[in-house]
Amino acid sequence: MSLPELLAEAASRARCDGVLLSGGLDSATVAWALRRVDLRPVGFNTQYAPAPGADLPHLLEAARALRLRVVVSWVGEEEAVKAAEDVVGILKVFNPMEVVNCAAAYVSIKAAAEMGVRRVCTGDGGDELFAGYEYMSRMGPRELDEYIRRLAGGGWYFCAFDVGRALGVEVQAPYLDPEVVRYALSIPAEERVRDGVGKYIVRRQFQGLLPDSIVWRRKDPIEVGSGFSALYDVLARRAEGYAADIPVQGAAKYLYKAFRERGLTYERGGEPQCPVCGYGLRDGYCRMCGHYARA
Repeated sequence: MSLPELLAEAASRARCDGVLLSGGLDSATVAWALRRVDLRPVGFNTQYAPAPGADLPHLLEAARALRLRVVVSWVGEEEAVKAAEDVVGILKVFNPMEVVNCAAAYVSIKAAAEMGVRRVCTGDGGDELFAGYEYMSRMGPRELDEYIRRLAGGGWYFCAFDVGRALGVEVQAPYLDPEVVRYALSIPAEERVRDGVGKYIVRRQFQGLLPDSIVWRRKDPIEVGSGFSALYDVLARRAEGYAADIPVQGAAKYLYKAFRERGLTYERGGEPQCPVCGYGLRDGYCRMCGHYARA
């Protein structure tokens, strides 16, 4: 079976009436799969109004191609900061990268909940399974294959599921369907990355099913696509004058303040230990504060 066919079967099982639509390859292929099984989900996207991101023209093109209604939530600084604070309370971390990226998804899922959408599909898992991240394209074939297998064995985390539970919306990710994962793990690394282009097999199989500008669109993180990357500086400015009891800086400092104000705590310790917050590191990365210790 081809990947489009497997995604369509997964979409049929997911039965989503909403989809987080960025106009990127993963979300567009999921939206395509939902349409393939005669579902017409509402597309949801979030944009930071003071400095919109890269998604808008691509998601509109995807919506036109798939004949989908799209709801774009335009948020200002105060609403974006409030979303980040709410995400801190849901995820119980003060890691800027995780919180800022998730804040954009939070706004979209909240909009879906307010519209009465019961189940939202996401493109989560596509990048991890098919080498969508730039750093993965630099790995050798064997290293890449082993890395993806580790991820699929439980080394990944997708915040949309926790956000959905907090907001009363069921989140589904067709790329994480067992049949799709099984297919992905059977693909040689050379089919995932070719000539430095990640997700090559996904792009090749969806050529002709979606507009080329979407099929061959580069990977933009959600913070870039939504414009929420501007929040790093916004949060850092708001942290000025706050005396934290750990050596956290910038946006993490403000999010730590929000973390403490919600009465949240975390266990310090473990080996190795994060030099910033004391949380346990995993492969040099601290999920709690976002510190990364390069080898």
